[in-house]
Amino acid sequence: MADLHIIRIDDAKALVRVGVPDPERATPQEVRISVVMALADPPDYPNADRIGATVDYDRIIFFIRDDLGEPAHLIETLADRVAGHCLSLSERARWVEVTVKKPSVLSGDGLVSVTIRREQR
Repeated sequence: MADLHIIRIDDAKALVRVGVPDPERATPQEVRISVVMALADPPDYPNADRIGATVDYDRIIFFIRDDLGEPAHLIETLADRVAGHCLSLSERARWVEVTVKKPSVLSGDGLVSVTIRREQR
């Protein structure tokens, strides 16, 4: 099996309009998004100590915070958007897992989350 470089971003906050009923989508809600992304063929980092040797994490964070697109009914849709963006960032991307947590769904303790995994085709 080839070596992999794993990038992890945990619980990045985003304000989005998401929910099945129209009133729920009327106001932005906080979601937390985590990403685990695998890049194939990592370079010898001491000799390739530049941003081009990896994925610019800021491009993932910016997308999560500022560019999730139109309102969505499902948090699965948000996860799929983030996954597609991450896979588009590098030809070395092999797979990505995205978890979206939506704390506002349950009353009291707990939250709802969904995780999707997409592979580079």
